[in-house]
Amino acid sequence: MASKMNGEELKLILEEGENRTTEFKENIEGLDKEIVAFSNAHGGRILLGVSDSGEIKRINTTNRLKSQIQDIANNCQPRVNILIEEFDRILIIEVHEGEKKPYMCGRGFYLRIGPNSQKLSRDEILRFAIQEGRVRYDEQINTRFDFGEDFDERRFSDFLKRSKITANLPYENILANLDLAEKQEEEGKYYFKNAVGLFFSKNVRKFNRSAYTTCILFKGRNRSHIIDRKDFDGNLVEQVEEAIRFVERNTLLAYQIKGLERKEIAQYPANAIREGIVNAIMHRDYFETGSNVFVYIYDDFIEIINPGGLFRIKKEELGKICARRNELVAELFRMLGLVEKAGTGIQRMKDAMKNAGLKKPKIDVSENFFTIRFYGHKKEELAAISEGKIFIKLNERQKKAIEFVKEKGRITNREYQKLNNTTRETAKLDLGKMSRLEIFERMGSRRGTFYILSSKWVKMGKNG
Repeated sequence: MASKMNGEELKLILEEGENRTTEFKENIEGLDKEIVAFSNAHGGRILLGVSDSGEIKRINTTNRLKSQIQDIANNCQPRVNILIEEFDRILIIEVHEGEKKPYMCGRGFYLRIGPNSQKLSRDEILRFAIQEGRVRYDEQINTRFDFGEDFDERRFSDFLKRSKITANLPYENILANLDLAEKQEEEGKYYFKNAVGLFFSKNVRKFNRSAYTTCILFKGRNRSHIIDRKDFDGNLVEQVEEAIRFVERNTLLAYQIKGLERKEIAQYPANAIREGIVNAIMHRDYFETGSNVFVYIYDDFIEIINPGGLFRIKKEELGKICARRNELVAELFRMLGLVEKAGTGIQRMKDAMKNAGLKKPKIDVSENFFTIRFYGHKKEELAAISEGKIFIKLNERQKKAIEFVKEKGRITNREYQKLNNTTRETAKLDLGKMSRLEIFERMGSRRGTFYILSSKWVKMGKNG
């Protein structure tokens, strides 16, 4: 929370005027809506005793007034945490960002948007609660789900086997123990959550018409020419597996033969694409029924798009902070070994691409969609590998070193550092890799070590 107010700070605040974190009020009329609006946003401060134009009016800062303000905050639902500070007959009310959003007062629900506190409509309140994770699709009771008619025993039995759960109870009991169903004792009846419809119903789209995955193969680098398209609308596990198979069928694979060994080199690392598809299906917004998950395959890149922007985190926090829009869906995937609950999927995608010698995935986020793009090996690279040619990707430091050696005849670690303005350790790693690739040949030993172009590289006429 902010430090004690002083004259200079007050002057600066008054000059800046009202904004998304500052509100001026002459009295406590309407104070409740300002408090909940800040609590529903990112917090802020209310200066009591200041006009809307920033003119200091001052008030009688009695203990009774402070008690009234505290009562207003306490009567909000839930109770709002505030601090009250006094300066020069002005009360500064510091409002913390709420941890139990959304908050309401007797006037309704309000949200701070720019310099105004705006009242939320019914649909806005619902959308806000969903965005804050107070209402989760997969945890809602599905009153349309009829266990006798809709439950797919085969799919549930397969889940139990794969997750190593012993089925020694009736299926309804097991679902309740997994927090996928609730039993009403008075009625003696089970009610099943939406997650059951997504995983264990005979017809997933009966309960959510957009709960499916579309895979499309395009010719070229845009969407003008479709070569193949498939819609997969089995349960979520089947959608993951079918989408992965579609990508495997429609991307390239090269074979590198060294001696008696044959190594497969995929256009895209399987682990990265698998993580991308799992994350899209697991984290999509299932309240959004106007769109589904898409997997687009182009000549040399793949896009995976899912409805629903970031959930309760910022873009720079991706891979560092775990926030799951669909807790039950994520837990079922974890039980099947399809995902780690720690939320490390983004980092694993980056690592898989890096280990394959490819650049990291590109992530784009809007309010309604999350897109991740994977750039694979180009066709000519894979063709060169299959034909037994050497296709080596060098970084800019290594390219500069080759030119240096062509001119000077040799290079040392110290010269490499100076040439590229890099560290001794980076120079050591780069030069070591170039030796293993038979671009450089290491000469001398210890402090007298230097590198020259290898005879093989010179013979092949490579120029970096």
